[in-house]
Amino acid sequence: MVTPMKDPLSEVRVDISISEMVAGNAPIAGEHGSSIESTTNVVQDGLELFYWNGRFEEQREFPLLDDRDRLYFCFNSCISGGARCLFEDGTQREYEICGNGGRVQYGPGRKGLYQQRGEIQSIAVMVQPDLFAAWTQHGSARFLRRLADTGIIDGYRGGELLAMAQLLRHVATQGGGAAPSVSRHSLWLQAQCMAFVSLFLEPLQPPAQSGLGTSDQHRLFRARDRLLADLSQAPSLDELAKEVGLSVPTLTRGFRRLFAASPFALFQRERMEAARVRLTNDRDSVMRIAADLGYTNASHFADAFRRQFGFLPGEIRRQTRKRPAGERDASTPPTSTRAPQRPTSG
Repeated sequence: MVTPMKDPLSEVRVDISISEMVAGNAPIAGEHGSSIESTTNVVQDGLELFYWNGRFEEQREFPLLDDRDRLYFCFNSCISGGARCLFEDGTQREYEICGNGGRVQYGPGRKGLYQQRGEIQSIAVMVQPDLFAAWTQHGSARFLRRLADTGIIDGYRGGELLAMAQLLRHVATQGGGAAPSVSRHSLWLQAQCMAFVSLFLEPLQPPAQSGLGTSDQHRLFRARDRLLADLSQAPSLDELAKEVGLSVPTLTRGFRRLFAASPFALFQRERMEAARVRLTNDRDSVMRIAADLGYTNASHFADAFRRQFGFLPGEIRRQTRKRPAGERDASTPPTSTRAPQRPTSG
């Protein structure tokens, strides 16, 4: 993990602007054991797709300035190590960069520090606020008010979001600049960016959409977070219901209405998604990954994996070894049924 950050106000520094990062002109010196790859695809006026892959064997710290009027819808994958940000906007707030998780940021003029050790990949859809408002019409006001208050909305997870991030990362890394090289109409990439953004907005739909009251929704999201906190072992339904103050029948019905799955089905789906990501990106053996996810029998793990994805764990591992390192997870079939994800402020 990275070490605690220094107070960014205590030192004289030269800020690196987000514009420089997006243009690939950031003055970040390449040192031994470190590398940076970034690409920007201009999808339309006010809409860009940005990919970053930074690897630092030693801990690095960069002062940043957000000089662009953009909403950033980001998904980060920590291949190794970790990162954190410390922003200054009247108060100082520190955020961890978690693997396989999404966040939304908006803070033009805001300064901060970014600290990283290890390798992190990030894909971001950057949207000008007026364009975002045109997409969402009246539905953006509540979201923008919340974002203005916090500067960041964190905690987005789920199989579909992961799959969309993989798809966009593949497009971004194949484009090499202003336009993707894949044979697609320009509207296709615009549609994918809009679909990616929509996954960050769905959890903010009014409670009437699910027929559940706000209090029950909050309890169910707490139950979901507790359920998925340890993918090696699920708590019992009795334990889960007791922790959040619901009866077991109410908990089960609520999961089906809010997440379109029973607690066990949601746990199993996310456990297999975690397995797929590790099989694609890690060098650990299939048996080690199975054991980490609570399986003592390799055949049971393989059967569960095949039921969800239609192929065995060993097949995805063989495909991964045949592809270049930069394309390890791009061709993995993006399969998963969506469950709403609750955004939480950092």
